[in-house]
Amino acid sequence: MIQLFNRQTGQFEDAELSPIEAQDIADYQKLWMPVIDARVQQLRASGQLTLQALGDANIEDAGWEWAKKHQARTELRWRSFALRCDGRTQGLMFVDLLRRCRLPESADDHLVYVDILATAPWNRERLVPQPLYRGVGTVMMAEAINLSFEEGFDGRVGLHALPKANAFYSQRCLMENMGPDEKYDDLNYYELSAARADEFLSR
Repeated sequence: MIQLFNRQTGQFEDAELSPIEAQDIADYQKLWMPVIDARVQQLRASGQLTLQALGDANIEDAGWEWAKKHQARTELRWRSFALRCDGRTQGLMFVDLLRRCRLPESADDHLVYVDILATAPWNRERLVPQPLYRGVGTVMMAEAINLSFEEGFDGRVGLHALPKANAFYSQRCLMENMGPDEKYDDLNYYELSAARADEFLSR
């Protein structure tokens, strides 16, 4: 059973995880984007629209195009996930099954690569005064690890992290920081080993 913690009630609530559907994209466009766009416009109006400011506001993903990703869902390499709770889409994730490991002990082995992952704006610290649900990112990462096991990849997962997410992936997700990748705008590349995957799921 998947549950998210409601920070406002102090209670756990049941959630469901399944492939992204048209309704999830509609939620993104109608419910997520107005909140994100409003903050972007505030920054622009004040002359503070910088990458640093986007990170401080927890909207570094403002330019991501989920609808385009959804259009590519029929390609065999891609898997999509939507996390729903209380009738709304709380998180979205796309993963790629054709990437290879970089860690020396498993170099060139298959892994699940998290291409993009985001939580709904009303769950984000620094963006809203009272974030609603906690645990969306952790649930999504657990699903990526489970998929890796299902595909025979031994739980291995890789991703490039936005700057403000570095601590989450290194500390909460137990991933190895392999440093900036010049092919990805110098974003840090992270990888989860098979041993660390077992440790993550056992916590």
